Parts: sequence; structure tokens; C-alpha cells
Amino acid sequence: MNMIEKQAELGKSLYEINSSALNQMAEMSRKNIELYFEVNRSFGEKLPEIKEVGSFMSLQQEYGETMFNNAREAMEAQTALMQSAFEEARDAIQSAFAPEVTESAKPKVKAKKAA
Repeated sequence: MNMIEKQAELGKSLYEINSSALNQMAEMSRKNIELYFEVNRSFGEKLPEIKEVGSFMSLQQEYGETMFNNAREAMEAQTALMQSAFEEARDAIQSAFAPEVTESAKPKVKAKKAA
């Protein structure tokens, strides 16, 4: 494969990697927003049941922990996605710039002479 073909293949590979990662990131963001609204709705429904300050503080603490855990999980998933995309891009770049080994370029091994 000549250099122009390698570069064209690299461009195609990088485009596919980036578009796939972007689509997955958008899907993750959509799910995270839906989860955010669901959590807010769930805790909002519990508010009318609150009769004392201690219960409100407990509910507020539970809400904060839930939101923190959801945000942490979302960031971990997004980090894993980006790490995977960078690894794929690295592999594509390495293969595009790797020198081709041909039969004439391979090192020749000389046979040892018997004594």
C-alpha cells in the first residue's frame, strides 16, 4: 500500500472513530439528562411527605449522594469511551506510519558454516 492510500485509509479510520465516539457521547448525554430529570421528579414527589426538618435534611442528603453517584458513573463511562477512542486513533496512526516490510527489506540471516 503506498503512502497516499495509507493516508486516505487513516483519514477514513479517524473519521469513523470520531463519529462513533461522538454518537456514543451524545447517547450517554441523553441518558444522563433523562436520569437527572427522573431523579429530580422522584425526589420532588417525596417533598410533600416531609413533616419535619430532620426528614428534609435526610432527603436532601440522599438526593445529594444520588446525584453525586450518578455524575461519577457518567464521568467514568465518558472517560472510558474517550480512552477507547484515543487508543483506536493511536493504533490507526501507528499503522498508517509504520514502515512496510518487504522481502528485499527484511534482514538476511547468514547460515553458520560448519567447522
